[in-house]
Parts: sequence; structure tokens; C-alpha cells
Amino acid sequence: MTDLWIDNAPGERRAALVVDGEILEIHIQRDMQLILGQAGLGRIERKSPSGSYVITEDGTEILIRGTIDKPDGAQIRYEIIRESISEPGRVKPAEARVTALCEEAVDTESLWNARLGALNAKSPISVPFGDAFDIAVAGSSKIGDATVYFQRTKAGVVFDVDGIGDASAINSIAAQEIARLLRLYQIGGMVIIDFVAVDSKNKRQEIADIFDVASQNDGRAFERSAVNGFGMMQVVRGRPRPSVLDIMFGTRISSLSSETQALWLYRNAVASTGFGPRIVTTNSDVANILRSPKWNALHTQCERLIGASMTIIVGENITGYGHVHVAQS
Repeated sequence: MTDLWIDNAPGERRAALVVDGEILEIHIQRDMQLILGQAGLGRIERKSPSGSYVITEDGTEILIRGTIDKPDGAQIRYEIIRESISEPGRVKPAEARVTALCEEAVDTESLWNARLGALNAKSPISVPFGDAFDIAVAGSSKIGDATVYFQRTKAGVVFDVDGIGDASAINSIAAQEIARLLRLYQIGGMVIIDFVAVDSKNKRQEIADIFDVASQNDGRAFERSAVNGFGMMQVVRGRPRPSVLDIMFGTRISSLSSETQALWLYRNAVASTGFGPRIVTTNSDVANILRSPKWNALHTQCERLIGASMTIIVGENITGYGHVHVAQS
């Protein structure tokens, strides 16, 4: 049985493809980001060997590769063909193509619904699934005697396999788990896997075959290398959107970005119960985001959903990303 779980909150939509109670894929769309397929107007700011950098109407910089036969400052219409992707230490701008000025724009709600429709699941139901992010936050997954560690780098996502006992058995478990995690968190781009080294070429081929079988139902195309004598295998997967890890951590390696912390606090505020005003206590970086003019509409949306006012304060010795308190009304 294939289900579609939805868990939306101000500024962030979540969906999970679920089969027989197991989450296979997580999809996230943040409404303040440019979405794959979204169109709009912009002006050419500057040209470079990489292409033309265009400033959208909301001030976002995007890249259009190739030559545009228009001068700097000219207005163009664009369509996003690859979303902005945050990597440790840097943000790769969204990429777009030039479209005709008369083409009709598609709103982000329709784009999200089309993305969910492509999953071929039953009608969505509202189910919170925040615990599905625990492995991503921990950066590791333990299955039996095998442990898989993973981390984002500028070059890609690196997986390291460890365990006690027979190397082939550990690698077999890990190959299946890594294939599961790649699909679960929608990881694209370069993936480097460091299996436990084995001498036998046949055993190394078995590892690759197990990975291939475990990846069969993943709709994202990939190419991989063989497993070499040191246990290394490279996998390259399509990357039209940021992965769940990219979205969660932003330009940090493995800690939640300030934007993620801010959105998760809004999510917690909306989920909180009671009739009194909400007091959101967090660190100064997150508080500055929540108080910024760009977030005014989300703040108003939260208060409307809560049915009460919401105040942002900076707390000392904050643990985690903060907390939401329901004051006595």
C-alpha cells in the first residue's frame, strides 16, 4: 500500500512517500526559494564565462548559462531548471533558461502538487514525521553489526562503512542501507562510499550488485564505478534540486542552518497547544532571521494559525535551536 504523508508548516512543505508504513522518500519545498519550473522576470546584472547572472524581482541572483543576445540591464523572462543548492561553505545559485515574455507563469502551489502527483500515491493525509530526520541529524545509521556514517562535503556526500565481524556481511548490509538513505533524503550529485576493504574481486562485485538491486526502485538515474581494492565506490546521481541534507544544513557541514532552525521553531509554534501568546526563545542569529522584514508574512501566518500573538526573544545559554513557550492568557 502506497501512502503520501503531508506535514506542512509556514514556509516549509513536507511530503513522505510511504509503503507499508516505511518512509521511502522525503520531499521538501521551501516557499521562499525559487522552485524547479518556476518562472519570472529579471534583469541581466552581469555576464561572465559561466553565463549571465540575472537578478530576479525579489533580488535573488540566478545563473543562465550560454550566450544571451541582450545587454546588461535588459529585462528577460526565465524558468528555473535547477534549484539553488547549498553546500558546505558556499551556495550554488539557481540556474534558469530564457523563455518567451508571453509565457504564463506557474505558481509554486501547482509546482508542489505536480511534484507530489508524480509520486503516484494515494490522496495525501496529514501525518507528522519529524523523527525521519533523526538519522540525518546524527549523520549515522546502525543496522545490526554495520554502522554507516555520512557527511556532506564540497565534493559530494561521503559514506563510511564500519562494523565488527565478516567484512562481506557488513558491506552487504551497508550497501542496502546507503541505497535506502540516498533515496530517503533525495541525495544527488557525487556520492563517495568507503566500504570495508576485501581482497576478492568477486566479493567486491557482489557489493556493487547488492547496491544496484537495492537502488532498482529509486526513480533517480545514477552511474557508479566498480568497488576498488581499497573498498571505494563512486556514485553519480541526478541533482535538479537540493537534497534533504542540503536543505537542513545549508552552508554548514552537519549542523542545522539558522534558516532551518527558524522554520522549525515556526513549525513548533503552530503545533503547540493552548490559548495564550507564544514566546519563542532562540539564539541571536535565528532571532534576527525571524525578525527580518522578509519573514513578516510568515510571522503573520503563524499568528493566524495559532490564534494568538507570537514574540521572539533572545535567550542566554540556549540549547538546541530554541523552544516555544505558551504564556498564560
